[in-house]
Amino acid sequence: ELHRTCPLAVDMKYQSAIQLKKQLLGEHRITASAVARAHSQGMITNQTRGPMLAAGKSPMAIGVTGKNGKFKLAVRVQDHIAGMDVLLSDIRSRAKGETDVKIVGRVVKQQMPWHQKRNRPLRIGGSIGHFMITAGTLGCFVSKDGVNDLILSNNHVLANENTATKGDAILQPGPFDQGKNPADRIGELDGFIRLKKSNNLVDCATASLSDGIEYYCNHLETLGPITGVRTDPLDEGETVFKVGRTTGVTEGIVSAIEIDQLVVGFDLGDLSFDNQIEIEPVGPGPFSLGGDSGSLIVDSKHRAVGLLFAGNDIDATYANDIKHVLNTLKVELVF
Repeated sequence: ELHRTCPLAVDMKYQSAIQLKKQLLGEHRITASAVARAHSQGMITNQTRGPMLAAGKSPMAIGVTGKNGKFKLAVRVQDHIAGMDVLLSDIRSRAKGETDVKIVGRVVKQQMPWHQKRNRPLRIGGSIGHFMITAGTLGCFVSKDGVNDLILSNNHVLANENTATKGDAILQPGPFDQGKNPADRIGELDGFIRLKKSNNLVDCATASLSDGIEYYCNHLETLGPITGVRTDPLDEGETVFKVGRTTGVTEGIVSAIEIDQLVVGFDLGDLSFDNQIEIEPVGPGPFSLGGDSGSLIVDSKHRAVGLLFAGNDIDATYANDIKHVLNTLKVELVF
């Protein structure tokens, strides 16, 4: 005896949902008829009815969702209009309650976030890099002898792990984000602290700014201005923030400080770092990912505490103490 699974019932339920969807889509702007019926029945008045959307537009999209032979209408509300509850009630009634309603709001094309685009004026947290790398992050601006402002980021972002030469082109956005030389050249490599096999305290470098390049000297997107440099030690569990090229604005907590003998993989090989800060993410997402290198890390009062340079892309980010960065480069934070 054969035991076959007949798809007829599944097909009928699916086809019924499709047919009802087509009926609703065929009505004037999907649900205008429901408004008319509700209005004629006194359920809504001229005052509460409100205008429908422009011709050819609809306050909602309709599809089908389900599996294993159980299908229902997928209603996605994109704009709220007067009488929306009546419209949804009418649809639920006609679908015999088999609906999945979600408010999705205005839907726009997916596009590259600002921190991976060309920024003019330059913005802290934007994509940047030596013309021979992929991309890192513009950490902040510093000054040397209080005269010229410079860009601060990592050695591996601006100096390509010791291989660059002073005067090399720095691009914004970085090459990975379609930055081209010379069209996107915004400055030149000014100086860097060489990376060593061991006993590193910092991974940092500076770049000069080309004539005519404008920049926001101390604004952190959504956070506000940088207020200075933190001088007292960080506490375990303390909240910190950063703005980076890949993950944008993120919040983390300090999990350890003064970490010695931290081994970090570079193109140069495994390098050891001392006196580093460790940060864990807040929430399910990471505090940083590849491309966020060079980000300035600030505390809850927006005081600079660290320069992000490494991580494991899951639950740990590492940063140089900003005081060591500024001291070794002999620069001052612009704020």
